[in-house]
Amino acid sequence: MPRGALGRPNCPFTLAVCVSCHEGADGGEVMESLRKAVQSSSHGVLVSTGCLGKILDCRRPHHGLYAAVQQCAVDRKPSGPVVRVGPIVTVADADALGTWLRRGMPDDGAQPDRLRAAPAPSHVAHLD
Repeated sequence: MPRGALGRPNCPFTLAVCVSCHEGADGGEVMESLRKAVQSSSHGVLVSTGCLGKILDCRRPHHGLYAAVQQCAVDRKPSGPVVRVGPIVTVADADALGTWLRRGMPDDGAQPDRLRAAPAPSHVAHLD
């Protein structure tokens, strides 16, 4: 990946948030916080979608919103890897995610560990 591809402030991104599996979270307030974060970002797009269980493991004991985010060009062409996020349980979690998005999704540990979702079991390499 080219140097600087991750971590560009105000870089375009697409944030897809599952709104069908949000037990244990105040989905309305959390989604509103995510909307505000995306609206304050240059070229950010928020997509409400169904279950993202094919790309991330949302069957963890912690319930909340789960999301996938990917950097892209202004024309929406993907330009970075998919980052799995969740569970997003509180407004504070959503605010932390928003801060990370506005900073350009840096790969410097700025994304809180508690917001790193595991890949779906089908995406995990198995040693046979």
